[in-house]
Amino acid sequence: MIEDHEVITGEHTGELTLKGSRFIGIALPCPDEDSIQRNLADISARWCDATHYCWAAVFDGSDRRERSSDNGEPAGTAGKPILAVLRGTRLSDTMVVVVRYFGGTLLGTGGLVHAYTEGAKIALDGVGRIKKRACCVYMFHVDYADYNAFESKMADLMARRPECEYSERVDVKAWIPIGRRDEFLRRLSDVTGRHAIPIELPDAYV
Repeated sequence: MIEDHEVITGEHTGELTLKGSRFIGIALPCPDEDSIQRNLADISARWCDATHYCWAAVFDGSDRRERSSDNGEPAGTAGKPILAVLRGTRLSDTMVVVVRYFGGTLLGTGGLVHAYTEGAKIALDGVGRIKKRACCVYMFHVDYADYNAFESKMADLMARRPECEYSERVDVKAWIPIGRRDEFLRRLSDVTGRHAIPIELPDAYV
């Protein structure tokens, strides 16, 4: 079952320097696995002379599939810390790349973990976010005699304004937060005198 989550509204970049090494954190939208390689190609072209491009991504909506890479840094010192930061949020469909320019001083395992953690945090700090609400979707017909009551008594249950087409009856498509599904079906039956027969469509995000 799909669940509520957040996504970022666009790219956001932050930067820090530790012992001469420059770390640039970039948060990017990443709705699916194919987006990872496109994002990496874009980042490596823009920072073409960097030493490392370490990253993590969560994607596929509330399924939150995960990928990460140390990109040549010691195992577990880069990709996993970035992923840990992402796991600590409600974000999905998001990728964080931390670009490193080596400054000549080795940071050690603890220093690298700290640097990539902070790089991920600054990438996400201040990024625009929107909530994606998990909804069940229904189509049904409402008689004109019932439509005013439907509008007034059902509006608070809907995640967005319904789509309506007007013919012999009003054809309605409604998005209902998944947690209010049963309440919606009961109230629809009461308001329309059981005349509206809802057809359930695939769940969707709003």
